[in-house]
Amino acid sequence: MGLYQDEFHYLPAAILFSTEPLPSIELLKSYNELNTPIPFILGGWVVKLFGENIQVLRLLTAFTSFALLMLFVWNSPGRSRRFWLCLAGLLLFPNYYLVSIYYYTDIFAMFFVLAGIVAYLKREHWAGMLLFAAAVCCRQYMLAFPAAVAAYELFEHLKRTSGIGLFFKRIFSERSWIFYAIAVLSIVPWILLWKGPAPAAVMAEQHYDSDKLVQYNPGYLLYASVVIAVYYVIPEMLITGKLRYLVSFPRLFPKSFIGFVILVGLIVFFFPAKQAYNPYFTWPYLGYIDQAFMTLGISGLLKQICFGLLALITLMRFFSPRFNLASWMVAFNVLLLGKAQLSWDKYSLPVIMALWFLAMFDEHWALSRPDAASEPAMDTKQ
Repeated sequence: MGLYQDEFHYLPAAILFSTEPLPSIELLKSYNELNTPIPFILGGWVVKLFGENIQVLRLLTAFTSFALLMLFVWNSPGRSRRFWLCLAGLLLFPNYYLVSIYYYTDIFAMFFVLAGIVAYLKREHWAGMLLFAAAVCCRQYMLAFPAAVAAYELFEHLKRTSGIGLFFKRIFSERSWIFYAIAVLSIVPWILLWKGPAPAAVMAEQHYDSDKLVQYNPGYLLYASVVIAVYYVIPEMLITGKLRYLVSFPRLFPKSFIGFVILVGLIVFFFPAKQAYNPYFTWPYLGYIDQAFMTLGISGLLKQICFGLLALITLMRFFSPRFNLASWMVAFNVLLLGKAQLSWDKYSLPVIMALWFLAMFDEHWALSRPDAASEPAMDTKQ
């Protein structure tokens, strides 16, 4: 099988890194990719050992995908009733297959993200810091995950204290959040090295130049919320019988609901979701969901309204007053995608993976609503 899409430039990048098993500063400054380099360093080692063959690099991604699935399986709660549902939720995402059989960088970032979440849940914070930093060194926007953990930790401290002085005393006596803040800051050396979020030459080549860095695209936020609704929220609600929560949300949280409707309406009408289109990227759709809408003949304002309704579902699911770790992960991932150079379903795959993994744990899976605390804990034993 010949090279597939991004493999046309990922293979030369791996070959380039094979010349320097420990890459020099000059190589790290000048390699011709937007992504941080761990996947290419690993690819370079494989090329050095087995030759310049795309098949061995695909085996590397397949092995990493298998290791990710083993992390998912081995670290699930014992005999969880939701295990197969959650694993199927991950595997049914169309791009998971693609990033697992081709030499793409996504699966490496996802492996380190999941390992970082496992370390955090086990309270192994040094390991969590290093693993999340490694994820950032695979794909820059993985910083959303340690940022979410740090924010969650700080917010939980804030909820449990009665004054600002006590809050600061507590966060400096219980310093686990600092490990994840450091993982977020692991992006800084790359920014200093490149004088920007990626090597300048390749940014210009892919039409993601300095002029676009000051821009923010709310339409991409809208579509990222749509992806989360389709691949996580709706399947979760339907299969677990929690669809009634969406129906009752306007009554339970009328102010939040009105705010969400206004926010979504403003984005739909003033910042509709449209794909980037330039000499480098010429596919007209925002992603597979957008393509499905267009295939069904749903376009224009009607499509944007449908997007808005799906985004509203995501907002109601995650952003009620009972804000949890999953909520923070969704918030940071969606907000960061407003700075992406283009929209793509695949960019939400890491957070979808994280959500399905957290769904197996009661404290993170419980729906965000005040009466959840009064309900019996969801049993993870059959």
